[in-house]
Amino acid sequence: MKPIFFIGFMGVGKTTIGKRLGDVLNLPVIDMDHYIESIEKSAIKDIFLQHGESYFRDLETKVLFELESEEAIITTGGGVVERKANRDFLRQNDSVFHLTCSFDVLWERLEGDENRPLVQNNSKDKLSDLFEHRFPLYEEGSSVTIHTDHKSVDEVVQTILPYIES
Repeated sequence: MKPIFFIGFMGVGKTTIGKRLGDVLNLPVIDMDHYIESIEKSAIKDIFLQHGESYFRDLETKVLFELESEEAIITTGGGVVERKANRDFLRQNDSVFHLTCSFDVLWERLEGDENRPLVQNNSKDKLSDLFEHRFPLYEEGSSVTIHTDHKSVDEVVQTILPYIES
């Protein structure tokens, strides 16, 4: 079995839904950001501060390709689609789920989150622009788009399961 990937903007529920799906399917869940933090022995926000976004994106691409053979659910960081090589890699996999919701719902979830460098360093308008910029990139790298607006975690998981079982 190939890995199941979750992609999407920060705050759409990749980690939460990935964990629940992992419980349902009895599969391990690998959060790429946590994986990178364990390799670097540093928090993502500190990696950004000390080395910059380009360094972090290099790590992210390396880890994405390393995890290709894992029988697991892999939750990616929101910017994984910024690199074409990553989108091309993801598109080759059958189980890449783009989780999304309206920006207003996202903003409610993200506002004031001190653990996300992009939230700390940008206004609502700039994040909205980034969301609009990345949306087609997520679509390009995914096989299925799932809307999470006003749905419970279990409802989203039930929406995903038929795609995995087929």
